[in-house]
Amino acid sequence: MKFTIIATMGLILFTGCKNKENQNTRRGLIIYQEPQISWVRNFNPLSPAGSARWPTSAGIYEPLFIYNSMSAEYVPWLALDYKWNKGNNVLEMLIRDSVKWSNGEPFSAADVAFTFNLKREHPALDTRNSWGYLKEVIATSDTIVRFEFKRIYVPGFDALATQSIVAKHIWNKIEDPVRYSNPNPVGTGPFTEIIRFDSQLWELGKNPNYWQKGKPHINRLIFPTYPSNEQVTLALLNGDLDWAGAFIPAVERVFVSKDPVHHKYWYPLTGHTTYLHTNTKNPVLSDVRVRKAISYAIDRELVVRVGMYNYTEPAHVSGVSGPMSKWHSPFLNDRENWAVYDPLKSNILLNNAGLIQDEAGWRYSKDGLPLEFDIIIVSGWSDWIRSAQVISQNLKNVGIKAKVKTYDFGAWISRMQKGEFDLAIGWAEKGATPYALYRGMMSSEYLQPIGQTADVNWHRFSVASADSLFKKYEQTSNQNEITKIIHELQHLFIEHAPSLPLFAEPSWAECNTKFFTNFPSAENPYATLSPNYAPENLFVLVNVQNR
Repeated sequence: MKFTIIATMGLILFTGCKNKENQNTRRGLIIYQEPQISWVRNFNPLSPAGSARWPTSAGIYEPLFIYNSMSAEYVPWLALDYKWNKGNNVLEMLIRDSVKWSNGEPFSAADVAFTFNLKREHPALDTRNSWGYLKEVIATSDTIVRFEFKRIYVPGFDALATQSIVAKHIWNKIEDPVRYSNPNPVGTGPFTEIIRFDSQLWELGKNPNYWQKGKPHINRLIFPTYPSNEQVTLALLNGDLDWAGAFIPAVERVFVSKDPVHHKYWYPLTGHTTYLHTNTKNPVLSDVRVRKAISYAIDRELVVRVGMYNYTEPAHVSGVSGPMSKWHSPFLNDRENWAVYDPLKSNILLNNAGLIQDEAGWRYSKDGLPLEFDIIIVSGWSDWIRSAQVISQNLKNVGIKAKVKTYDFGAWISRMQKGEFDLAIGWAEKGATPYALYRGMMSSEYLQPIGQTADVNWHRFSVASADSLFKKYEQTSNQNEITKIIHELQHLFIEHAPSLPLFAEPSWAECNTKFFTNFPSAENPYATLSPNYAPENLFVLVNVQNR
């Protein structure tokens, strides 16, 4: 079997920041990525997103390939190359032969095949429904993995390529991998040793057997608990944090001006969107007229100005903007633009939906129940909280009571995944095209009953006509056909309004370069600076160096 090896992209070294200990080359990199009040010792990379500690899925464990959002290309990682065979019914990947697990055992294609078959055996781990299109995954040698498909599904490459791989010799002994917390992980990543773990702080040491010779350059990562953006900002100003993925209002004045030489940030627009998710299983929100009425009631210009400090822009009704605008349909002017601020249209739609308004202006359902919703937000995410407060006031103006409720991240993500919410600000699926976004928004394959965990499609919506378009997309490599399908999916999204785009998504990231060097930046965009984009954050972890 012959493969053409993909040359690994030259990764530019980047900079990190500061630990309160000694100021020498043995200090650790202090990181904020998760807003938590206390730490739970969970390092299961197969758990639904958000359950395990960062950087479990991309730092302790690693994927086969990494998609670099800045260069828009896949970079080989645990795999070196891939090729499609038999009319795209078979995908074969060439696996590195020089990798070891952190306990010294050899890594091979058998580990890759085992990981995917473990998800087949335990469907609760298969949150992206990979086995909906896979027929079998086998290791045909120590370095070749063969994925055979039930049906042609070329977009499946992303989920397969970015899957975190676990060790067969460890996990084949685990009785219940769904509930297993994996307290002492054995991974292939640059950082694998749990040096210390308590409820308020934990430390992660380097992997002595890491396959990239000479890397990582630093000895350890340190994770204090910071439940809010305000506390993160204070820690950055005090030099108690080196790298963060947080929102800081007036960042130039508040953060950069205090030390212009070392205090850096980069908030590029990603082309993706932040949403007000609507739980379509709620009897009132199941009515598309109500969802569109809520959207018309939102003053997105005010949300961006008050909640987001003008770091971004109002969302496009299609859910894609910025760098992704190239996918806009040429027929959008013929479609309803319910992303504009129009309280009059909002009230008309609410009236048409039979939602009665009393003399005080409050709305009631047909059975006399007040129209009341909670908007759930992560505690301490001040940008989203302020945005939700603006939305709450906007909805009040059309007779809808909306209360902002905050939860710590673990409770919030659990509610999102189980569909236990009315309204919530959150993200959506990302990809090189809007296919992943629209599939996560409208595919029946991801649809789960309320109470069952869904990694995507939190809002519980599907439409049959979208399913047929997804199947067409999956079987074609013709660019014109791909573009046509994306446009049709875009039209369906606008027609059904399953979730409501709020604003273009910025990539929040700050660092202090006093003790570490070469972070990504607008001048050197080799990867996104934010730690929030896994597995892309691996580029940072393997290259950060002490000054």
